[in-house]
Amino acid sequence: MIKARIYRKNQKICGFEISGHAGYAQAGEDIVCSAVTVLCFNTVNAVEKFTDIPFKADVDEKRGGYLKVLFPLEGMEDHDTQLLLKTLVMGLSDIALEYKNYLTLIHEEV
Repeated sequence: MIKARIYRKNQKICGFEISGHAGYAQAGEDIVCSAVTVLCFNTVNAVEKFTDIPFKADVDEKRGGYLKVLFPLEGMEDHDTQLLLKTLVMGLSDIALEYKNYLTLIHEEV
């Protein structure tokens, strides 16, 4: 199962963490893993390309598919960054509803 954590501070998204594999199908054929991966990496790439907000990212495939991205205070206040992160949460929420046995979405106040 994939665990997706959305970190919030003062109702603003300040980061996210994705770990695990869905187990929906074999590696290379798992549409749930693929969808989550595309959403996450597209969000990171979009923030990098369309905003000036720095962020810290940690990727480790050895940890069972792991990505953690944290944003500084200015990322929490930047409209475009928040819009991109809200879009990620919307996509992950839709996947979690449809494939609830393969993706758990956790919202955590930090």
